[in-house]
Amino acid sequence: MPSLPIPEGLAREDVALRRLRARDAAPFAQAFREDPRLGVLIGADEDPTENGVRRFIARQPGLRARGEFLGLAVTDSSRRPFLGHVMLHTLAWRHKRAEVGYWLVPAARGHRIGHTAVSLLVDWAFETLELDRIEITTTPDNAAARALAESLGFTQEGVMVARNLERGRRVDVVLLARLRK
Repeated sequence: MPSLPIPEGLAREDVALRRLRARDAAPFAQAFREDPRLGVLIGADEDPTENGVRRFIARQPGLRARGEFLGLAVTDSSRRPFLGHVMLHTLAWRHKRAEVGYWLVPAARGHRIGHTAVSLLVDWAFETLELDRIEITTTPDNAAARALAESLGFTQEGVMVARNLERGRRVDVVLLARLRK
């Protein structure tokens, strides 16, 4: 299983992606306090604390080295403010497939930042990693995530009933996917 490189120079339309840094821990955790629904919408078992985010960031090099996970900060052209998180996960190298996840801090929503950030990561994954398929999963009530995926050419393939156990309850999961052109 190949390691995951950190993409360099991923930027478009005043949106840039960069590796997560320790200074991102506070705004990362703050986003979940500002939007109490965020953790539920992305399927997090619990809302992260600042210390928990620091531990998560510290684990990134090992996860990348094993080819398991790539988490990137969404930022602007200055590459300073933390605006959100995009990630490539659930990689199935043999099948040339992965899943993309994403979320933004509340103040960054509604400005096409998420659209650009996810587009950058998806394009990079198809081109650099030579994946053939990228998937996005979300809950049926996460209309914003589904709309973003569909705007990038992802097609809904179905709903997996009671697929995940999240925060103590069974939830349905929508599967969207896009194939490399």
